[in-house]
Parts: sequence; C-alpha cells; structure tokens
Amino acid sequence: MTVQRRYRIGALHALANAIPTTQDAFDRVWPDADVAHLLDGSLYLDRNAGTADDAELALRIDRLIQYSATTGADGLIVTGSFFGEAAIQARNNVTMPVATSFDGIIARALLLASDQPLHVLSTAPDSATLLSEAIEVEATRRGVSVVLSSHPVAGALDALTGGDGERHDTLVLEAIRDIDADTAIVFAQFSMERILPASADAHSAPVVGPATEGVAYLRQLLTAP
Repeated sequence: MTVQRRYRIGALHALANAIPTTQDAFDRVWPDADVAHLLDGSLYLDRNAGTADDAELALRIDRLIQYSATTGADGLIVTGSFFGEAAIQARNNVTMPVATSFDGIIARALLLASDQPLHVLSTAPDSATLLSEAIEVEATRRGVSVVLSSHPVAGALDALTGGDGERHDTLVLEAIRDIDADTAIVFAQFSMERILPASADAHSAPVVGPATEGVAYLRQLLTAP
C-alpha cells in the first residue's frame, strides 16, 4: 500500500485574527497538510505606526521565512496583504515555494471576471487598492478585460483587532448586501473569510477569499504531478 506523503506548510501571519481563517482553509482544502503557524505581530503594528519602513519589514519577513525553512517546511504562505512584495523578494533565499496572500485569489478573480463584474472588499484601507491593482496588472498581462471596483469597510478591522468580531462581521455583511447582486465579491484579507458561510445568504453572486484560494494554489504547486 502506498503511503501518501504529508506536507509541512508554514503560515506566516502579522495578525492573530488570520490564524483561524487560515487553518479553516487548510482543513477544507488541504486537510492532510501539517500547518505550522508563525505569528509576528510587530509586522502589522510597526507598519501601522510607521515605526518600521518597507526595507526593515522585508528584512524581518525574510528572516521569518528562512526560519520556517529550517524547521522543515515544504512550502509557506504569507497571509498579510501588505507584505506581498517582501514575500516575493524572500523567495530568492529559500528553495521551498513561498506564496503571497494574493497568489491564488488573482487567478480566481480573473476567472470570475469573464462572466461578471468584480468588487474587491477589504477591512484595511490599503488592501482593497493593493489587490485591485494586482488584478489589473495580471489582467493586462493576460490581455483580458475586467470590470472592477473596490472599497474598504470602515471600522471593521478596528472592531476585529479590538475583540469585537461580531461588529466586524456585521459591518462586512452590510457592505456585501449593498453591492449589486450580479457582481462577484473578492475579499482582500484572510481574516475576512470568517464570514464566508454567511456571505452566501447575503449575496447571490460568488464571494471568494484569499485564504481558500491561496491554500489551493500552494497545494497545486507542491502536489501537482
């Protein structure tokens, strides 16, 4: 009998709230992966406060990714939507695949865009813009057109990081209900996937998130024949 190999996957987080949604995505999409979560809250805190510049944050992320590699990780996903460029730079210093938070969700978004408009929703002000720009760049590279809009949900992230998950969920669901029913919604942050189940009742068009798509993307990278 052939024994299926188990993969150890690192998950690097800047916010503790992304850990449950990331683990849930693995449980659904790649349940036989062994996930090693690594949290460094200083990444988000110092970026938000302006006490560390992009170069310093990229250096920290590079060190964390190299550390994860030394623990035996076969691959890693960086869940912070602000740290994609740093993750891309860090790929050069490890042999394992490193996925950004937008890897996977961009491809899924472009598939959805062939049939309907897209709206990128975030709870951090910059994340909707970052993902929208990344989708547009990839659409241009592929020579496809997209109808794209975006906005952040004011107050939702502050509620979540302040311990009021219910308020976060209410604000995001209200925003979802205000978006045209024929528009597919793309979440920009892993932490937002906590309301994916409720989103199906609030919106008739697809609602997709980066944790689910990112895990599927990394699994394909590592296990495809």
